[in-house]
Amino acid sequence: MILYSIPVLLISLLLIMLISDRLIRYVLVISKTLGLSEMAAGFIILSITTSLPELSVSVVASLSGEGGLSVGNVLGSNVANLTIILGLAILIARKAITLKGQSNKELVQFLFISSIIPLFIVQRGSLDIVLGIVLLTLFVYFGITISRKTEATTVIDETPNQQKNEKIAFVVIKFLIGVGLIILLSNFAVDSSTDIANFIGLPTSIIGATIIGLGTSLPELATTIQALKKGLVNMALGNLLGSCITNITLILGISSLLSTSEVNVVAVQSIMFYVLISSLSVWYMVGASERLTKKSAIFLCVIYVIFILQQVGVSAIIF
Repeated sequence: MILYSIPVLLISLLLIMLISDRLIRYVLVISKTLGLSEMAAGFIILSITTSLPELSVSVVASLSGEGGLSVGNVLGSNVANLTIILGLAILIARKAITLKGQSNKELVQFLFISSIIPLFIVQRGSLDIVLGIVLLTLFVYFGITISRKTEATTVIDETPNQQKNEKIAFVVIKFLIGVGLIILLSNFAVDSSTDIANFIGLPTSIIGATIIGLGTSLPELATTIQALKKGLVNMALGNLLGSCITNITLILGISSLLSTSEVNVVAVQSIMFYVLISSLSVWYMVGASERLTKKSAIFLCVIYVIFILQQVGVSAIIF
């Protein structure tokens, strides 16, 4: 069974990444038509789109009664986004990020506020409807606030000429088909990851935080690198930080409404520690130094390496 589950998981995550990248291209075409600002497009359009893998995996996991996998996936993706993804994006793009304006600072503040809410999961040991309502309310508030920002109105140009000529209706149809494929692949990812966790003896929350958490964050890496190379800093951070906010508020909120299953508190505690550390680190870099350099990128990558090593160690303690 394990010989079947491992390749299925890897293939599913790879296809999710590839399809998500294509979906992002379709959304960029739509966003140009809507005339969204750079920050709004990054947060509302790109962040939600690149979070589709996390959303589909978490929803399927919640409906399957695997609340731990859902929480681990969301929190693990956020740790990956704020450390290894942001760090690698800066290193690969070879561009230090100089931050201007209040939008990015407010986005980091929103991220830190939303990161504190999941601590209630640790306290209660389970997902519940009240938590879901609070998180979804925060998502709506953050979305409305960011959409009103007009600091940047850069027109997004990420699609080839052939796609520019496609009708919006056709693009929307292809977008919906892609979403359906991601949801289908997420079913395979959840089932195979659960089999692997049971075989190795790891909690599903650990699998969600490491293998699936990093795998579903690859679309954020690709889009952030592209945005940084084009000098679209607001879009890059709007996408990356927005994805983190979307993960905790929208995705974890929906998961809380769909599932009231118990969560492995010890595993979640260890993940939450790194969520807060990574959020505080980015908050300091954005708020105090107003600059993300190569040294900052290496520091963030080191945090993720320590996180992975710690998660493996936690599994040994639990069992």
